[in-house]
Amino acid sequence: MRALPKLLSKTRIMRGYKCVKNIYLNIHHPNLEAEITPDQQALFDQGNAVGEEARKFFSGGVLVDNKPWDFFGSLKKTRELLASKTPIIYEAAFEHQGCYARADIIKYSLDTQRWKIYEVKSSTKVKEEHLDDVGLQAWIIAKSGLPIEEINLVHLNPACRFPNLENLFEINDVTAQIRERYPSILPKVSQLFSTIKTDQVPVVNIGAHCLNPHECGFKEHCWKEKGVPAFSVLNLPKLNDKKWEYFNQGIISVDDARLTDLTPLQQRVVDVFKSGERFLDSKSIKAAIAHWKFPLVFLDFETMSPAIPRYIGTGPYMHVAFQFSVHVMTSKESEVTHHEFFHEFPTDPRPTLIPALLKACEGEGSIVSYYGRFETDRILEMAKSFSEYAEQLEALTQRIVDPLPVIRDFIYDKEFKGSFSLKAVVPALLGEDESYEGMKVANGGDAQRAYEEIINSKTTSERKNELLKASLEYCKKDTWVMVELVKWLFENSK
Repeated sequence: MRALPKLLSKTRIMRGYKCVKNIYLNIHHPNLEAEITPDQQALFDQGNAVGEEARKFFSGGVLVDNKPWDFFGSLKKTRELLASKTPIIYEAAFEHQGCYARADIIKYSLDTQRWKIYEVKSSTKVKEEHLDDVGLQAWIIAKSGLPIEEINLVHLNPACRFPNLENLFEINDVTAQIRERYPSILPKVSQLFSTIKTDQVPVVNIGAHCLNPHECGFKEHCWKEKGVPAFSVLNLPKLNDKKWEYFNQGIISVDDARLTDLTPLQQRVVDVFKSGERFLDSKSIKAAIAHWKFPLVFLDFETMSPAIPRYIGTGPYMHVAFQFSVHVMTSKESEVTHHEFFHEFPTDPRPTLIPALLKACEGEGSIVSYYGRFETDRILEMAKSFSEYAEQLEALTQRIVDPLPVIRDFIYDKEFKGSFSLKAVVPALLGEDESYEGMKVANGGDAQRAYEEIINSKTTSERKNELLKASLEYCKKDTWVMVELVKWLFENSK
């Protein structure tokens, strides 16, 4: 058992709010926690960027710029700024009975001689977990002796559109809601401190909290402790919260006879698991793809969705396509041609992407996109923003066909492992040689991060070329495997 830190940060205490076992393991057995993934780090970086942007709306403040782990240095600098009557402070630090918190922005009110707290979140709405988070923070600040007038949650405004960022943030006064929570905070915190001082790991069952709002870093450890197999009732598609009802009844294995009241899709997954035999409805596949018209145009976009909008008409988290790959198959027996586009610059990709897309997709054949709703939505968004291309773009969406529902409804292989994502389906049906394993850019998150690095002026030419090559290979792979997948569908629909 490790010695307890002198101060526990609000972030760490919030782990205990979610799961007391999480904070215990984080303190005493940190080696059991999974490393932060690139996707998670990107979320942290995004939150920091939104926080910095919010300071522009409360200009003139002073930043407590000590490193995140320098608790006592941050407290000292905050006391100095408060003593010198600094009216706006960023990242001010406070402590009460071993609990430590930093406020994104605090602002002094001359009228009331009290302070307003502004806690910034990178979401587009107030969430329940935000109220717990800000409640704990405000409680620590209030108990430290700072007189508080108002507590505000600041989040991104989904109605904001670039270039007018004056309404980028919405400010929600949650003072009353937060103060209602004050009486419950001390008992919670006291219980957490008592628990982490023991030499026994608290017993907590696994559940929805392992996955929401984010996947817990101790998930693999705890699920292994509970004997959850690699494929279990928790992997059944579209089971939602009902899977936890089954789990709490001791129904874990997919072949448990008590597993009843399933949808046809869920029952199919169970049947294939039990038999080991692939499910294939050739006649229905043939009927489903009979209306697909040659030449088949296989389309895939890669997009970015910055929290802070950058391009005309876009808002927070709106997807903007910066890359596409198109393979064209004129007949079942013909060779396949390839077209691709990548916007290598920090400027708006859409003015150059749209003409290239229309050229690559010209003609009247079906446009094949896996989970075609995504490509359809992106094309319609571009049509709305660029009226001169609206008619042509909208016409593209009328041609889109989607292999996903065909596979979901008429095919199931045990190697899908409950998923119908392209990356699960492709190696199961086409072989491991077609998997994405080992690719430098291997998923959408990788593609977004690579793009941000490519358009960054600080990136070296060598690094940029390396990432550009990997990005082109990834997007090309997405449409190429769709070609092979559709060929497979034709061969298995006779």
